[in-house]
Amino acid sequence: MRILITGGTGFVGLATAEALLKAGHDVTLFATAGMPDAFVHAEELAGVAVILGDICCEADVGAAIAKSRPQAVLHLAAMTPNLEAEREMAARIITVNVGGTATLLKMLRHAPELTRIVATSSVAVYGHVDVEDGPIAEGSFSPNPASLYGITKVAAEDTALRLASLYGFDLRIARIGPLFGPWEYHTGVRPLLSPHAQVLSQWRKGSVATLARPLAGDWLYSRDAAAGLAGLLTGSGLKHTTYNIGAGACETILDWANAFSPLVCGNGAALAAAHEAASVAVTMAQDRAPLSIERLSSDTGYHIHYRGETAAIDHAEWLTRFDPLPKRISA
Repeated sequence: MRILITGGTGFVGLATAEALLKAGHDVTLFATAGMPDAFVHAEELAGVAVILGDICCEADVGAAIAKSRPQAVLHLAAMTPNLEAEREMAARIITVNVGGTATLLKMLRHAPELTRIVATSSVAVYGHVDVEDGPIAEGSFSPNPASLYGITKVAAEDTALRLASLYGFDLRIARIGPLFGPWEYHTGVRPLLSPHAQVLSQWRKGSVATLARPLAGDWLYSRDAAAGLAGLLTGSGLKHTTYNIGAGACETILDWANAFSPLVCGNGAALAAAHEAASVAVTMAQDRAPLSIERLSSDTGYHIHYRGETAAIDHAEWLTRFDPLPKRISA
């Protein structure tokens, strides 16, 4: 199958491209910037095509569609702002996240072989849900976003659904949980990387990573997220429009960091002292309930492959190849 991924050279795009290429699909990545030099010759991405352009520009999107002739489309292109970006770039965030979605759907009328669109959304659409009230199931919790990102994602979902009904597209919505793992890097449209990546950054400085709290969450490994998206793109037994993609279980960043540290010569993690600013930043003031993945598992056979030691070993191997930490020298 020929698959076009918008925002394709970003974190989730590269992880999903890897999964789709491994399954034998032809993959084209559409993005404003190419892949980082470290990834260009990765054997996992061999054969992928890259087309540069602006998701808000009809001419650029139309040219990418004409060249890639997609049979399925994964729409990832978006801006994921922090608080400062919300204050300074609100109009641009809305334009990209909502307007870009509308532009893509409009131009996909010129893709005669198109069979499915998967538009990615986020756990952010649910807003805060207390841990004891979870897990968050698609049919039981209505969107209640608390951030501009979540607000734009709800608007993008509604926009995509409306235009899909007008144009006769098979559209599915994928609400993705908090991510970490292979292919994460600074893209410029996602100013705050995962806590896991921030921990790694502290270790590269030779520092212990400090946290304001243990940070419990259903942290989703990127290769599992990619498998979930691939299932929605190619699956034949989908009974619903909207699906959560999550990890199915919670762990803390504190536990992850201290278990992962010995594998990569890291410096460990600790809770910040009362008077100390944490070196790992998060946007959530408190822990949130996990996403339910029962619907996705039932319709696509989705299951978590990378958890605990399995994820740690895989992530360490990926870092060794693409982004190794400096080795510590014993005194």
